Amino acid sequence: MKKALHINSYFLTNKIHYNLYRRLKQIKNDQFLIPVYKRFKDNHIDGVDVDYIFNSFDKKVFFTKIPKVILLFYKKKYKDFAFFHAHTVISDGLPAYLLHLMTGKPYVTSVRNTDISLFINGSVIFRYLAKLIISRAKAVFFISPSLRYKIEERYPQINRANFYMLPNGLDDYWRANTAEKKSRSLQLPIVKLLFVGELIERKNLKVLIDFLKTYNDYNYELHIVGKNTDNVDFAELRNTIQVNNKIVYHGPLYDKEELRKIYLLCDVFVLLSHAETFGVVYIEALSQGLPIIYTRGEGLDGFFHEGEVGYSCDNKNLSELHDKLSRVIDNYQSISINALEASKNFHWDNIVNDYLSVLNKQLG
Repeated sequence: MKKALHINSYFLTNKIHYNLYRRLKQIKNDQFLIPVYKRFKDNHIDGVDVDYIFNSFDKKVFFTKIPKVILLFYKKKYKDFAFFHAHTVISDGLPAYLLHLMTGKPYVTSVRNTDISLFINGSVIFRYLAKLIISRAKAVFFISPSLRYKIEERYPQINRANFYMLPNGLDDYWRANTAEKKSRSLQLPIVKLLFVGELIERKNLKVLIDFLKTYNDYNYELHIVGKNTDNVDFAELRNTIQVNNKIVYHGPLYDKEELRKIYLLCDVFVLLSHAETFGVVYIEALSQGLPIIYTRGEGLDGFFHEGEVGYSCDNKNLSELHDKLSRVIDNYQSISINALEASKNFHWDNIVNDYLSVLNKQLG
């Protein structure tokens, strides 16, 4: 089995990367080049070799990061690998592409939301570079169907034969602590909605607050978990919603047991972000039997048939959100059971096996 050198400059910003890292280390002892910003030194992970080489100037100019990664590659004298895996198209893909030209070794790449929202949609130069990197890759991995659709729409001329799905997986804790199939039932007229995410504009908590201001056909309880980065004034908000509705802010929860209690307490998970690469919290919710409502064209959209585990929804349309919630309530038991079963598709062992099959096919 051919070994890879992974280039992943986003490793410390999302714990998802560590799950893939750990399994690939165990299976075939892949190597990892992890160049990150110096400000992330406090986020280190024991046993993981991280290089803190980027500074604030690199963030402003960006292209100064590329030679730093290439120099780091030669400084560390990596051996015993057959190909590169760039974990983003631009930040990791640019040095991987240049190293491919310099070493003759092929590369594969992953596409993430940052590639599209920050780079491809923002600059003609990055649009061209992304096309070059994607078209020359031996395989292109997409975290979600929505990202694949966006790339296919942007670059209709690129051959799609090398396009594959590589979703994020579910942490082992959730796999070991799934809900019981028959444990889910609604206690109407109360409907407990759950939002899990950092309280920032992109996560779009506003649409749920507006929903509570508008609808009172049930007694809606909105439970919120996440860091209050935007300093939302919940005391003030509680005075603006319908009289029978309720907001409960639990703060940020870092203990999985405590977070699981909130999942089990609530009825429907709703996160209508403006942009979402994947959103592992959706899968955590599924593992606890919660139906989900998610943004159309973002994150999980495309993984499931409408109504299978929940519904996609326009993230600004209150009447559609009300309609989709009503459908979930009407079919709650069957959707809840489907949700629990669907979460099994995101176990890391299955994802890694699919990934290795693609590499064997594309790289021999």
